[in-house]
Amino acid sequence: MNVILILLSCLLALVFAFPLYWLLRGAFVNHSEILARPPVFIPSEPGFDNFRLGLERIQFLRQLWNSVSIVVPYVIGTVLTTSFAGYAFAKLRFPLRGMWFVLVISTMMLPSAVTLLPQYSLYTSLGLAGKPALIIPAFFCAGGNAYFVFLLRQFFTTIPLELSEAAKIDGAGYFRIYSRIMLPLIRPAMIVVALFSFINCWNEFFYTMIYLKTEADYTLPMGLYIVNGMRIPNYEQVMALALIVTAPCLVFFLIGNKYFVEGIALTGIKG
Repeated sequence: MNVILILLSCLLALVFAFPLYWLLRGAFVNHSEILARPPVFIPSEPGFDNFRLGLERIQFLRQLWNSVSIVVPYVIGTVLTTSFAGYAFAKLRFPLRGMWFVLVISTMMLPSAVTLLPQYSLYTSLGLAGKPALIIPAFFCAGGNAYFVFLLRQFFTTIPLELSEAAKIDGAGYFRIYSRIMLPLIRPAMIVVALFSFINCWNEFFYTMIYLKTEADYTLPMGLYIVNGMRIPNYEQVMALALIVTAPCLVFFLIGNKYFVEGIALTGIKG
């Protein structure tokens, strides 16, 4: 039985790893090999020309800066606000706490298309269309951040109440308990939230296409879209650019993999 489970796990791992291999292969083949039938699985003359030519077709440094300038405040806002909310729902006592928690979680059931038009109208009327419209929601637990509130709330519930009570006896207030006691204990979950929010924001295309109107504000995914949408796209260059765009997500995931597994495991211990 164990052998069968191991074989199934290996097969499933290969299924998920194959698209990444195909992306890596496509970034190093030449133009004739990427269109060859039957497909070429190993490049005959791998090189970096696809990366050089692909980067020449986009404003890479500007688009990289645009992506970073959106992602960094988005991740900071998401981690701060969701940890505040998770702490409040887990440790504080206030009227209708359960109802408010259910209300926050229920926002995950709303399709993004339902709130798109009201949000766009609001940000446009306030003169915040553009980068601010992509960053501000992170500071209000908006969108998919409700899941992070749930995740952190589950993690906070695993922390013994006696720690908070002892801190209160010593004269600590809610914010001091949160910052000095709770935050160090939930580091794995915070890293999970930061990792997920980074990946979500870094790969965001739909909202950037709506709110970013000028090419000078485009992010890397939008630059990749422009190259892929050209009249005669060079797919090997598109693959090379896609690998560059994907690389930060892979690097951060590998760095935070230990905390990712620990955070997901611990959030299910207690409800």
